[in-house]
Amino acid sequence: MINSDKMSALKTVLILILVIFLDLVFTLVILPKGIAWGFAHAGIKLDSHDLGTKYGMGIAVRLFGLAVLLPILSHLSDMRIFTYRIHKSCFVLSWLFFVYILANLEIGDMTQATPWLFLLMILECFAIGFYEEILFRGVLLRHFIELFGNSHRRIICAVFVSSLLFGILHLINFRTGAGAAAVLTQVGYAFITGVFFSALLLRTNWNLLWCGIVHSLYDIAAGFGDFAVQKTSSEVIANHSTPDVGAYLINLCLFIPLLLYGIFLLRKEVSR
Repeated sequence: MINSDKMSALKTVLILILVIFLDLVFTLVILPKGIAWGFAHAGIKLDSHDLGTKYGMGIAVRLFGLAVLLPILSHLSDMRIFTYRIHKSCFVLSWLFFVYILANLEIGDMTQATPWLFLLMILECFAIGFYEEILFRGVLLRHFIELFGNSHRRIICAVFVSSLLFGILHLINFRTGAGAAAVLTQVGYAFITGVFFSALLLRTNWNLLWCGIVHSLYDIAAGFGDFAVQKTSSEVIANHSTPDVGAYLINLCLFIPLLLYGIFLLRKEVSR
């Protein structure tokens, strides 16, 4: 028999999942098309392949999504639980993820890396990092813990379920035309990093600021790859090769140490 407190917690979680899903669809799918349509009617055609347009759109839609969502989330969730002071322990606990950040660094020919584009890339990565951390770790994780309970085992269950949901919602990337193997690998990456960021949030006394920064740094490392000099069509055709499923699986397996480290960080009862 489910008591009234558990029923209320379950209702809140379901409402939050629905609200976040609708916000993601609106922010990442509907809003960009609406903005492009508006500019087109004003006689300005946005080029999605232009880095400035890509970064500007990414920043704008996520800021708008947060502006719409935060009043709703603050009504459903007490945001005062979070801390924002960065201590030395934050760096110590994040040491392994910094290894992954360095491994994700894609610095090549930086001919296209003008100061303006470089700044926009960084701002978009911070917009993405904080948008996702606020929604999934800042809000959903806490309510999953309230739903499952505060024991050590139940906290781990809450972390895994919220991280699995974080991964599943990455299926929205099918909208970009990516192949099934690529998208499913992103789902796996998202689940593993979700477990790590959840553990980091709990072990740093709910420091949402630090989680957002570390998440953003990882995206920035990959963002350097955007500035590689574009090849000609003939070069692209000559060098094009689609990674097979095995390659995706190997890359995903490289994240298993991060998953194990996240579980290791959760070895203590760290709820508030």
